Amino acid sequence: MHELLYRPELAVFYTDMLLNSPTTVGESVERVHLSSSAAHNYAKILQQLGAAEQLDERRERAILWKAKPVSGMWNGEEPIGPVMIAVYGAIELNEDIELFVERHGKPKLSSAIAQTIEYLRGNTSRRGAADALAVPAVEGIAVTQAIEKIVYLLKDLDPSIPATEFDVSLPDRALEEAPYTHE
Repeated sequence: MHELLYRPELAVFYTDMLLNSPTTVGESVERVHLSSSAAHNYAKILQQLGAAEQLDERRERAILWKAKPVSGMWNGEEPIGPVMIAVYGAIELNEDIELFVERHGKPKLSSAIAQTIEYLRGNTSRRGAADALAVPAVEGIAVTQAIEKIVYLLKDLDPSIPATEFDVSLPDRALEEAPYTHE
């Protein structure tokens, strides 16, 4: 499962399949703009990791796939789930996340996810999240806003984040700016 954190295209493909399951590899190709051969390879990798399964059903002669929410631990202490995987995949899809990683590194991105969750729980403000991250307020606010969109899309699919602890709602305009789509 750690492979999903180190291969952004694989993380993006997994997230798309999870959000739109059941789906075909071809439908995912259209949404995430991968080559067909790369997407088929990623589907097989996800199957080997236990993160997706090929179904016995078809849509327009194409085999349907279903991704499964995965969870685990990273470094023995941080929970890994679909939100973390999606955020790491979005490094190349979202300018605010990409800039945050360029300036502060991938390890701090995990802390930014945790601070976004604390914000959504009502335990801190966006500025408080930035202070906890020890980053300039504008960067902390921008990255938590970007991560919030991903949390919104995946909150009901991530066993590592108890979505019942917070209520997230976003306007349609904000969702249009999210790095992933749920059709």
